[in-house]
Amino acid sequence: MKAAILVGPHKLDVREVPRPQITEPGDVLLKVEKTAICGTDLHPYEGRIELESDVILGHEFLGTVVQTGSAVQQFEEGDRAVASCVVHCGHCRACRRGDPARCAGSRIFGLGIALGGLDGGQAEYVVVPNADIVMRKLPDEIRSSDEDLLFAGDIMTTGYEAVRRAIRPGDAVAVVGAGPVGLCAVMAAVALGAEKVIVVDMVPERLAEAAGFGAIPVNAAETDPYDAVLDLTNWVGADVVVDAVGHESALATACKIVAAGGTISIPGVYLEDSMELPYGDLWLRGVKLVNGVANIVNYMDEVIALTEAGRLAPARMISHRMPLSEAAAAYELFEQRQATKILLDPTQ
Repeated sequence: MKAAILVGPHKLDVREVPRPQITEPGDVLLKVEKTAICGTDLHPYEGRIELESDVILGHEFLGTVVQTGSAVQQFEEGDRAVASCVVHCGHCRACRRGDPARCAGSRIFGLGIALGGLDGGQAEYVVVPNADIVMRKLPDEIRSSDEDLLFAGDIMTTGYEAVRRAIRPGDAVAVVGAGPVGLCAVMAAVALGAEKVIVVDMVPERLAEAAGFGAIPVNAAETDPYDAVLDLTNWVGADVVVDAVGHESALATACKIVAAGGTISIPGVYLEDSMELPYGDLWLRGVKLVNGVANIVNYMDEVIALTEAGRLAPARMISHRMPLSEAAAAYELFEQRQATKILLDPTQ
């Protein structure tokens, strides 16, 4: 099969590799029909996460079941399904407590041995372990589209959980960062009934996209976000602030614009061991911080249902559709921020 393989930082190759085989009773072999490049894929691509050589990348994918292990009960050959980007055991203390993202045995597709050694989905086929737990069967008659439902396995659900775990009726929500996860958080906030949704970024094109999803744009290159958000919230601040960037400058902005008693929700990825944080101010104002790897499997069903109902439309973020054979060029475009979201077609 063809697969996008990371050779080293900024070195990607698409070549023929052996088709993967089921090895465990809970495995499913999926023929990949749609796959996408995620911002997290840039960490190994740019060398911020060191991987062994020849890792098949990708953790956003959707396809058709071609083979199931002997213990699989929820899927059969011919079913179409989307998989969570994270694989959990389903049996440990964290999984039993409804917090699978803290599962000690969590594995992520396409991020090397350190994160479970699972081959990624930027390929013609991928093996999905613990399929009954981490995959969701697609409706027989899809009212949205494959391109919409693909994102239930990662960024749409990541953005959705970031808002869902913090929002209350009538809340004002501010999203720092209008990249793909930020746009998903905007969509989620609108769908979940936020009284007002504000997005902070410095790129006019991204702000225009966010406005199209129902957010009030604030260009941080032209306006102080603190003044803008206070002005838009009757000098209260945002009840929920989503840091969708994963950079200390974004977190600093979030700390300034959050309301007293509010929540900063952080789906953005942080790899630093430490950073500056105005903890005394956050403590005095009773601000809550919630963060960590998203509990994708907890919210995939809600995201699929809202997508099918037309309340979420993540496919609108797609800026490029390219053959898998052009994955190297696609990664270059994505790294240079010349693309919002890139879909790769494994059949080409």
